[in-house]
Amino acid sequence: MTKVRPTPFPEQNRNAPFNASGVVRVGSRRFVFVDNKDPTALFEMTFDPDVVAVRRIHRRPLAGVAKGMLRDPEGLTRVDVNGEIFLVVASSLCVADGNRICDGLVRVRYALDGELPAEPMTGFRDWLLDRVPALAAAGRREPDADGLNVEGLAWDGNALLFGLRGPARPGHVTLVRVPADVGGARWTTASLGQPESIDVRLPEPAVTRGVRDISGAAGTGDFLLLLGRSTSHGDTPFRLATWNRADDHAALLDVTFHRTAKPEGVTTFTIGGRQRILIVDDAGGYAVL
Repeated sequence: MTKVRPTPFPEQNRNAPFNASGVVRVGSRRFVFVDNKDPTALFEMTFDPDVVAVRRIHRRPLAGVAKGMLRDPEGLTRVDVNGEIFLVVASSLCVADGNRICDGLVRVRYALDGELPAEPMTGFRDWLLDRVPALAAAGRREPDADGLNVEGLAWDGNALLFGLRGPARPGHVTLVRVPADVGGARWTTASLGQPESIDVRLPEPAVTRGVRDISGAAGTGDFLLLLGRSTSHGDTPFRLATWNRADDHAALLDVTFHRTAKPEGVTTFTIGGRQRILIVDDAGGYAVL
């Protein structure tokens, strides 16, 4: 059994620890993550040659996203279209503080330096709740009241795959697959297809967990799920699980996390012919497995 203890990032975000969530690879030693307390930028970290230790972190401002158009960013995925890299950022879509709606699905055109051109999709949360009626009631509740809380995001061939932290029920997690034309001329709800809700069974039927992030290998149907407690209360341990789109069961990996860990983002990558896993932590740390 591998036990993960995060290493603190070598830098902070304006004198506060990075609240790191979704993460993707954009270069041989470069990865981008979101800070869910800072919806105005993405953060690009560069590793040492062995991709073990973070050397530096660059703030990449999002150009084109006005205040309120992206709240509580949690999910991040990479989509390659005709040689161009797109990054898609997703809000938690939750209700916070009684009446504040966290909305946002933003398409980012990745570039090597400077500001990142970004396009928010207007009305994504309402569009989704209208087409997945089973989530409508949860969409009116806050996360700690078993309300809607979306934290995972991955690319699944021709669709965005969202992972729900909540609502949750014992022994299951919910994924929502939404076909999307990420490289299209316009980034609107017209770019999306009919959502499909997917129920995945977990090995411990009495334990309630939610999805914290998803990482997938394009075209294979294989995904890595980062799981944790579904609300802010309780002591359900974080776990990693594997799932294939052709199956309705996930399998837990022999990986546990130190009590100080708060993993919120995961991505798989290959270096030197070996597949590795990068985990980022909303307490301001990371780990490479």
